[in-house]
Amino acid sequence: MTLTQMRCPYCHGKNVEEQRTYTMKCGVPRTLYHCSSCERSFSETRHTPIAHLKTPIAIVVQVLSALTEGVGINAATRLYGVSKNSIYRWQERLSGLKKPCCCLREPTSFSNRSLKEMSCIHA
Repeated sequence: MTLTQMRCPYCHGKNVEEQRTYTMKCGVPRTLYHCSSCERSFSETRHTPIAHLKTPIAIVVQVLSALTEGVGINAATRLYGVSKNSIYRWQERLSGLKKPCCCLREPTSFSNRSLKEMSCIHA
């Protein structure tokens, strides 16, 4: 159930329809939307911290959770096969995420979703 209607990230119009679904390299399906007001297409992750993220969000969540639990960065790079620079970029990109509020769920805005909630959606 969607609490708010999908809006176009370009013109903020409400005339948005699902155009098609595509599969990312990691096998996760994503939806492509089309705005009939401005005639532009956009992904569901457009203008979010996970836009253009190459690594599956489930892996990012595992790595960042391990760091939160006390695993060192060198150990995390060995355990998950990712570079330190990737981990630093993920931390920087996702540092502004807040806990979800049940009354403020915007489908195109991941700023109101927790990292754990996103991993359940895209895992």
